[in-house]
Amino acid sequence: MTVKITILGDTHIRNFEELPREMMIEIEDSDWVIHVGDYVSLDVLEGLIKLKGDRFKGVYGNADPKDIRNRVNTKEVIEISGKKIGITHPACGGPSEIIETQVLTEFNKVNVDIIIYGHTHEAKISQEGNTWLINPGKGYLETNYFGPPTTIVILKVDEKIRGDIKEINS
Repeated sequence: MTVKITILGDTHIRNFEELPREMMIEIEDSDWVIHVGDYVSLDVLEGLIKLKGDRFKGVYGNADPKDIRNRVNTKEVIEISGKKIGITHPACGGPSEIIETQVLTEFNKVNVDIIIYGHTHEAKISQEGNTWLINPGKGYLETNYFGPPTTIVILKVDEKIRGDIKEINS
């Protein structure tokens, strides 16, 4: 059976209702939801937990306040459909290559199949050896900015792993 996972992060919004409509459709249609941190508001975290229950997993990011840090960890390792998944939000910045090296090092003793991370606001799916590296990108809509688009990753897992970056426009 194929499991659909919606991955988002770096939402940087004040309340759950600000999540883009297209994103909410994917969240509601998914078996699991993973958030890679920088919710910024406890209301966003609580909304996702209320919606998905124990099929929500998340970590906190460098921009998250204490009330969020008290509810989720800085790093998680979970298993879905026999695949071991590491989730994190690096605290320090730098080029994507440096961040990818950091997250690979962070999970090198755990033998994960997938590492999901945030912080860069730039969506990316790649592989390093047998490990998938997934960054869902920026999770909020902007109207007056020419940076990276708003994106999520739709991950489908069964005996194989397949991921697609989905641009969100509304």
